[in-house]
Amino acid sequence: MRRKRIGLPATLLILLALTGCWDRRELNDRLFELGSGVDRLGDGSIQVVGQFMIPAKSGEGGGDQRSYLVETGTGKTVSDCLLDMQLKLSRRITRGHRNNIYFGEEMAKAGIADVVDSVTRDPDSRLKSDIWIVKGGTALDFMQVSYPLENMPAIALSKIRHIIGKTTGNSLLEVMIEENVAGSGPTLPAVEIVRDEKLHKKTLQIYGRAILDRDQRLAGYYDRMESVYRLWITGETDRIPIAANARGAQGLFNTEVTRLRAKIRTTVQSGRVEIDVDLKGSGVILESLPDVDLRDPAVLRGFEADLNRRVEQDEAAVIRKAQKQFKVDVFHFGQAVERQHPDAWTRLEPHWAQAFSDAEITVHSHVKIKRIGLQGPPPNKR
Repeated sequence: MRRKRIGLPATLLILLALTGCWDRRELNDRLFELGSGVDRLGDGSIQVVGQFMIPAKSGEGGGDQRSYLVETGTGKTVSDCLLDMQLKLSRRITRGHRNNIYFGEEMAKAGIADVVDSVTRDPDSRLKSDIWIVKGGTALDFMQVSYPLENMPAIALSKIRHIIGKTTGNSLLEVMIEENVAGSGPTLPAVEIVRDEKLHKKTLQIYGRAILDRDQRLAGYYDRMESVYRLWITGETDRIPIAANARGAQGLFNTEVTRLRAKIRTTVQSGRVEIDVDLKGSGVILESLPDVDLRDPAVLRGFEADLNRRVEQDEAAVIRKAQKQFKVDVFHFGQAVERQHPDAWTRLEPHWAQAFSDAEITVHSHVKIKRIGLQGPPPNKR
């Protein structure tokens, strides 16, 4: 009996410790932010933009009424901006579902390191949020453009990115990882606002990649094709479309190259770096405009040579742009030098940007056409 009297108070004390909802927040008191933007204003202050889901309308399709709300906050720091924004909203901002963060071009030129630092210190922020640079515009303008296929325009680009097959190199976490890659500068996807004059409307479009230096300041842009060529070298894509001319014929062959591989060999002599890039892949002819018959082995070998020459020229131009214009290694060449010549890398690392700009880099392409996509004579062959 005495044991029962002792056990009852103990059980009650344990139950009191299990009451888990003392700090709960009702969903009706929350405002979910699915997209953020950061702009630099003319006076040097910062403007933070938020795109919020309106719960009563988020499930509705069609109609002219927006299912989202855009609000801003300004200040000298990100914390000032967030407080200014919160004071305009009747619900507590929740960023746990944020998918994308957009930086206006002026903000990117000034540097995004301080903003990234602030975001990583916020326990409510997702490290898997994608980061985008708005080419030639502001985050505010970009986030106000409506997108008819999605109730929340902020998530549209993430879906487009998955459709085109690029699934890495966009998130905040990956930017942080890239900072620790020897000599490498991070890249982020670049987006832009385009106006269709015929349809009289604005829409969103992926431009390519924004190149950032080691201080996370915008150095320039690669367009879509240049970006894919870069990914071939870094091993971050498995296919690339290439249009090439054939000698002695008018028109282009459209080819999809798959099973991409890249091998990087480096040499360091007297402080000068030489880099050899060896590319391989398998090609499939998707479209043939010239009136030539690729079933002829001699013609096919000639086109392979033309295709490889085109790849070598285009890749060399992409690398040269990084060397001379950006002065940023976005190909992980520094990592290859560190791995293959660790002693030399110790001397090169402090001034790798200059060593990369002065490096002699050659490209060799070995793409083989595996399928010409025909079951009979080409229809345009006469």
